[in-house]
Amino acid sequence: MEIQQEILIAFSLGTLLTLVITFIFIRLSSKSQEQNFKIIASEILKIQSEDFNKQAREKMDQSVAPLNERIKEYKDLLANMQRVDLTDRENLRTKLGDMIESAGRIEERALGLTNALSSDVKFQGTWGEFTLENILDLAGLEKNREYFLQQTLKDSSGTAFKPDVVVRFPNDTKLIIDSKVSLSAYFDYVNSEDKNTALKNLRASVKSHIDQLCAKKYQNLEGVGGIDFVYMFIPVEGVYSLVLKENPELLEYAMKKNIILVSPVNLIANLKTVAAIWRLEKQSQNAELVATKAGAMYDKFASLVEDLEKLASSIDKSKQLHDNIINKLSTGRGNLLNRSEELRSLGAKTSKSLPDNL
Repeated sequence: MEIQQEILIAFSLGTLLTLVITFIFIRLSSKSQEQNFKIIASEILKIQSEDFNKQAREKMDQSVAPLNERIKEYKDLLANMQRVDLTDRENLRTKLGDMIESAGRIEERALGLTNALSSDVKFQGTWGEFTLENILDLAGLEKNREYFLQQTLKDSSGTAFKPDVVVRFPNDTKLIIDSKVSLSAYFDYVNSEDKNTALKNLRASVKSHIDQLCAKKYQNLEGVGGIDFVYMFIPVEGVYSLVLKENPELLEYAMKKNIILVSPVNLIANLKTVAAIWRLEKQSQNAELVATKAGAMYDKFASLVEDLEKLASSIDKSKQLHDNIINKLSTGRGNLLNRSEELRSLGAKTSKSLPDNL
C-alpha cells in the first residue's frame, strides 16, 4: 500500500512539473511555435509515463517477488504432500490386500484342518500321535532312550505289535500308551441340535475304542514287565471332560479291562513323575561312577606314595655308598688323598687341587 502511494505521488509531481514547463513555454513563445511545444510536452509526458510504468513494475516486482517465492514453495509442498499421500495410500491398499489374502488362506487352512479332524480318521490318528509326542517331550523324557515310538513288541505266540508309545522305566519295565481319537463323534455332538443322540454316539465311540485296545492286550507283551494296565490317550480335553461329566461309568468300564483313560493334562503329570524317576536313576548312576573314579584315583595315589618311598630309600643307600667311598679315600694310613698331596708337594706338575674339605 505504501509503495503504491509513493508511485502515485512521484507520478503526480512529474506530470505537474511537465505541465508547468509546457505552460510557461507556451506563454513565452509565439503562436507559430505553440504546436511544437505541445508536441514536446506530449513527448515529455509520454517519457514520464514510461518511466513511471517502469519504476512501478520494478517496485511491484520487488514487493511481489517474496510472495511469489512463498507461493511457489507452498505449491511444491502441496505437490510433495500429494505424492506422499498417494504413495502411502497405495502401500496401505497393498498391505490391506495382503492381509485380506493372508486371512483368507488362514481361514481356508483352518477350515481344512477342521474338516480333516472331523472326518478323516487317518488324519485324526496322526494328529493324536503328534500331540502325544509333544507331551512326552514337554515332560522331559528322552526319545529312543526313555520312550519309543512305534516300537515292535511280540506276544508269547510271536505275533508283532506296534503300540503308539512305549515308555521305559529304569528297571526296564515298560508302560504302553495308545492314542485314540473320537473327534468325529465329538464334532457331531458340538454341531448337532439333538444332543442326546449325539452324546450316545460319542459314548459308543469311546466304548468301542476301549474294547479295541483291550483286545490287543498290550500289557501281556514280552518285556513289558509288571505293569498290567495300558493308557488310552484322548488328545482333546473337551472330549475327556465331556465323557467324564456325562458318562463317568466309562472310566470304571475301562479300568475293569485294565485300560486307564488319560487326557493331555493328567498324562503330562504322570509322565513328569516318570521323568523324575529317571533323574534319580541318573543321579544314582553318577554317584556310583564318582565312587568308582574316586577309588581308582586313591589307588593311583597310593602307588605314587610307594614309589616315593622307594626313591627315598634308594637315595639313602646311594648316600651311604658315597660316604663309604669318601672314607676309603681319606682315612687310614697311606690313603689315596694323602699320597696324592705328597706327590704334589714333591713337585708333581698339576693344574688343579683337591677340595679343602677332603
